[in-house]
Amino acid sequence: MIWLDANVNDERIRDTEQKFASIINHFKKFQDRAQCQKYIEERSEKDRLVMIVSGQLGKEIVPSVQNLQQVMSIYVYCMNKEINEKWACRFVKIKGVVVQLDELISRITTDHNIQKTMKEPLSTTSVIEHTDTGKLDNVVDDEVLKLAKNEIIRALDLDEHEIKDTIINDLLENGRQSLSKYEEEFAPDVYTAAINANDGKLMKALKKYFEQEWKIKYGSSNQWFMLFLKEYKDAVNYDFVLKRAAEYGNKYLKDCPILSIVLQLLFEDIDDKFFNEANVFNDLWCAITNNGLKSIANFSDNKKRLVLLQALREYYRPKLFELLEKSKIVDRDNLYELTLDNVIEYGWFQGLQAVEKKIIKRYFKILLENIPVSSDTSIKQGKVDLIEYWVVYSFKTQISLL
Repeated sequence: MIWLDANVNDERIRDTEQKFASIINHFKKFQDRAQCQKYIEERSEKDRLVMIVSGQLGKEIVPSVQNLQQVMSIYVYCMNKEINEKWACRFVKIKGVVVQLDELISRITTDHNIQKTMKEPLSTTSVIEHTDTGKLDNVVDDEVLKLAKNEIIRALDLDEHEIKDTIINDLLENGRQSLSKYEEEFAPDVYTAAINANDGKLMKALKKYFEQEWKIKYGSSNQWFMLFLKEYKDAVNYDFVLKRAAEYGNKYLKDCPILSIVLQLLFEDIDDKFFNEANVFNDLWCAITNNGLKSIANFSDNKKRLVLLQALREYYRPKLFELLEKSKIVDRDNLYELTLDNVIEYGWFQGLQAVEKKIIKRYFKILLENIPVSSDTSIKQGKVDLIEYWVVYSFKTQISLL
């Protein structure tokens, strides 16, 4: 850990240093920006440096060290959060701007534990335990989903219907809106109640099914995702996203359901109008899956950013690792994980360019030729400030309604 601050020898900072002892191998303090930068530049790229900087010195040094591989994360500890957030939000490695030491300690410790969980492989004991209980877990999971499915069947009075399975499978894939294809299969009262009542038996049953599916299908192997869902369960937007799933099924899950669910929950301003009319969610998806975290210019909330970071790992990892293997690139010196970190932060093009010098030229050329990016050229051209876009769009919409 590196701490750059004109008051770095303050007694409170010395006390804080002791609290980091359990997670930090080495602690280095600087009062001079130039000396600090020289020290960082001389570190190996294999090192993982966590920086704490004051507002003024941070503003001076961060642009120079932001792209160095050895710098993993940066925290701004300052007196004025509002002023420093204005410049800090431009740098993706800045994980937070804080004014209280307790919050600084908490954030760094939490981030460290999350990174540790993400990087560490399962222990032998964990693998054995999972193998022994895997079949039982699958049986329990299947039973939970079966019970949720039975509630849908009862809500539509489908127990004895001859095409029950066809209707249910369509509902679970395409949501309530698919029910219109089967209007002739229902008594008018049952159909009208099911298709129109947003808090009726069918919608409640569908919401319950999709919620269980999120936990079982996507959360069983991703503990962070389970914790995320638990934390967001009481949020108003949680119910909105579940209703969207109940209405449209898997329409918006794209090719990475975890990332889609996380984006829908984190970006609560994207309502159904933005999904269906302005197509903003698709723009957001294209931006972040092409250009990584840097595509969201104003996304500076550290806690949410960490969740999004994990979701992006789920999206990029299989695609990137398959691409690296097909390009005959050997995973030497943790190259695959290093590349993954860069692609998550900066997107396909800039992320791969960051490791170009570590890859044989002809293999790197093959790599670039096969990047799975969107054909939308506007997305490739750089940063997309989606939050600003939503604000402008909402304002225009309100004006048009006057």
